[in-house]
Amino acid sequence: YFSIILILMPISGIIEDNLLKWNL
Repeated sequence: YFSIILILMPISGIIEDNLLKWNL
């Protein structure tokens, strides 16, 4: 379960970066 969080954290960060780029 903990390893899943460690994997999803970076992925969610990349998705947020992409959303910020699309908003700009």
